[in-house]
Amino acid sequence: MRKFLHISFVVLLGVSVLAGCRRADEPMPPVQPEQVMDGQVQVSLTLALHGFGSDGVITKADYQDVDSALEYPYEKTVKDYAVFVFDASDAFKKNNGFYEFNPSEAEQVFAGKADILHVEDLGNNLTRCEFKVDAKYKSLAVLVLANMGDAVYSAAGIPGKGASMQAVMDFFNDGARGINYNTDQSKYTGGTVALPKHGWKVFGSWEGLSSSASETEKANRELKYYRGMSTPLTVKGFNTASELANYAGTTGAVQESDRLALGNALARLHVRYEPKAGQPAATPAPGVASVEITGVKLHNYKKKVRLLPSGFISSGSYSPFDTVTPLGDLQGTSDADIEFVHPSATDKSWVAYVPELKVSGADDDPYLIVEAWVTDKTGAIVKYTFERDQITRTWKWDDNGTEREETRIYKNSPWTEWLQMKTYYSRKMPDGTTDVTIGTYFNLIRNYAYEWIAEGVEGMEL
Repeated sequence: MRKFLHISFVVLLGVSVLAGCRRADEPMPPVQPEQVMDGQVQVSLTLALHGFGSDGVITKADYQDVDSALEYPYEKTVKDYAVFVFDASDAFKKNNGFYEFNPSEAEQVFAGKADILHVEDLGNNLTRCEFKVDAKYKSLAVLVLANMGDAVYSAAGIPGKGASMQAVMDFFNDGARGINYNTDQSKYTGGTVALPKHGWKVFGSWEGLSSSASETEKANRELKYYRGMSTPLTVKGFNTASELANYAGTTGAVQESDRLALGNALARLHVRYEPKAGQPAATPAPGVASVEITGVKLHNYKKKVRLLPSGFISSGSYSPFDTVTPLGDLQGTSDADIEFVHPSATDKSWVAYVPELKVSGADDDPYLIVEAWVTDKTGAIVKYTFERDQITRTWKWDDNGTEREETRIYKNSPWTEWLQMKTYYSRKMPDGTTDVTIGTYFNLIRNYAYEWIAEGVEGMEL
């Protein structure tokens, strides 16, 4: 339907500039957009619901790029969210010859979260929400929290109107505001519990503009508002009707650079078996040698989720080799390990979503426990359990017509290093150039996908 509406607007020419910004239930706007010079205005914000693997995020277990096929639909579910809006008109300061955004100088527009007037699913994992602001602000900074619950968004003590964006972020980043971690992974994959998310963006931004820029150049970056529509928030405000027309697409969404992306507050751990040529099959079948991962667990995890990461805005990078400040108690002796689940009925890999955790080589570091069955072409099965410091091997054999089972434990095997959170062959830092020393521990960081790919049993007769 939206494509049809867009075609209709294009035919109307003068009205086409509003195709991406007008809802079906709004009155027809004037043929030529009229700029609002003062008073209350209505704006629209486009949210991009990102899964793991978006934005070129790379894995940190084997350092491979995450393929788009590894984005699962349930990862992008949004059940609740809150939008906090800040006047950023005077929040850009000169630094090393350029303007940069300072959240300490952006002041909250509302006495808490914005009152959302309209929400629309644009498809393609895009959502548009609309709200009113009481003045024509030149620049607006927006902070969004999602899937954290209304108790978080309306907690007592949230800094009110006029408070700085930094103060609001510090409030949510306080350890007292952390939410309990849901250990049942089937609730994430089943969609009953949505992954906590967050994001921020500045619209009408001077960010990156030369400190010697003229007043005209700065004014051209600022937000402009138009009557008869919810003006879309963009990084660089619209200056002409033709500019506005360029944003009117078939989805009604702004350009990709103007979307506020919601990242994940948990890390994704993903384990799977992908045999190379000549290795046992991944699917058991009669007369065929195979390897099947039958279960995966994570031992040692934090029991709280920090709402926002440290250095949410100020940090230039946020990688598994940066400092992390996890929240909550570590898994106790009475707490079960995290049990991985299949992402879907057809995907037999194993996945889990966990809070951030610092890794330093200590005994309480997180590590995987992987169970696998290796079946030869006669149907004989050997069961393995891989842990941080040992491998348990169990098999059955015939003792003169009597079936017996035997178990052996192999301690301190070098084949268990891959279960730990450290590099085990040469890789690069996220900058793509700096080498990472083999054996370096990496932290579990939110919004990163960690991939473990098993490759089979060498020398096994197929």
